[in-house]
Amino acid sequence: MLKKMPTRDLKVGMYVADVGRAWFNHPWTKKSRLLTEDSEIRELVEFGIDEVYIDTEKSRFNPAGSRRPFQPVAGTSGPLRGASAAPAAPAAPAPRQSEPEMVSQLEAELPKAAKAYGKALDTSKALIAACYMNKRIEVSEVQENVDELVESVTRNQDALSALIKLRRFDDYTYTHCLNVSVLSISTGKALGLSQEDLRILGMGTMFHDLGKTRIPAYILNKPGKLTDDEFVIMRNHAALSEEIIREQKLDVDDQVIQVARFHHERMDGSGYPDHLKGEQIPRLATICGLSDVYDALTSDRVYHKGMLPHDALKFIYGLRGTHFEPYWVDRFVQSVGIYPPGSIVELNSGHIAVVIEIIHSSLLNPIVKIVADPKGRLLGKPRLLDLSSQTEGAGWSIQKVIPPSEAGFDPSRYFNLKEASK
Repeated sequence: MLKKMPTRDLKVGMYVADVGRAWFNHPWTKKSRLLTEDSEIRELVEFGIDEVYIDTEKSRFNPAGSRRPFQPVAGTSGPLRGASAAPAAPAAPAPRQSEPEMVSQLEAELPKAAKAYGKALDTSKALIAACYMNKRIEVSEVQENVDELVESVTRNQDALSALIKLRRFDDYTYTHCLNVSVLSISTGKALGLSQEDLRILGMGTMFHDLGKTRIPAYILNKPGKLTDDEFVIMRNHAALSEEIIREQKLDVDDQVIQVARFHHERMDGSGYPDHLKGEQIPRLATICGLSDVYDALTSDRVYHKGMLPHDALKFIYGLRGTHFEPYWVDRFVQSVGIYPPGSIVELNSGHIAVVIEIIHSSLLNPIVKIVADPKGRLLGKPRLLDLSSQTEGAGWSIQKVIPPSEAGFDPSRYFNLKEASK
């Protein structure tokens, strides 16, 4: 049973189920923990966290007043970020040669996700070509592809998003709208949106940048900073996206048009084209806006090397409370994950691992495949390890992210991508 409690009233032995903050904004590696020391309570207080939720069933201390003998539980209290003494590095996992190769739930969905993405990419190309040549947009084909994307996300929230990172598909011009659609649908799924809302969000995001087909190429592809006049022209693309939809009299929900027009609006009124503020901005347009920024930051361009995902999330977190409502930023981070699938990381043991699946309730502790020993030698048989597990993951933690250019191997080799679209 969950119970809200003032942080200053916490006692050793209570189980904190949720600190009520995003991972950037609290002192622990997880949002939940069995309190074993008074210093853990002081950390929360010093971090400005006034209230938390405790789980009375998991607590070793009865908040009603009677105290039971406290018995520490192995693995419930992970190492603090910035702690003065690092925990001892765990031993390498023992090989089990007779064990068949383990496949995560995300990996099981990847082949289906790849087919859905490949079909949607062809449609995205046709959609953009139709706009350039002023031909009719086939809404039914776009909707069919969006439905398949929604079905994939319904089966596994993260498979399509992982595919974006693991595979390089063509030109940013064609992949951006599709990637934003995938990220938005995944975030919407995490937020509990209805299937119909997910379909609307998917359509709106597929159409959100159509207006760029009416922006001169020298502005779109300019590697340097735009002039004031060029920026005015560029900012008009959101309104032009709406214009294209209305000119073609496309049979779409009004919210699809709102996503296209308002995805660059910001909560402080600094966005465009209408300088909307706060709750004036439709929620689906906000989800699209966050996904749009994230994909732009993490994508490789001719004149721009994409950021690592966790760096892009830090940048977006810096927009929290100004460009985007804190609630939406927190939910987006929760959906995308600090270490998305395909991230290459070094563990505190020195082993190199590839992130296979996000644990959304414990973002800093995903499921990984250990692929190399501390000396950098690739293992013949990688091992799955759930860092969030209080048994097998106890003592293990991620120390840093390794850029793919420095790793010396392609992380996609450790995923089930045999049937992925080319």
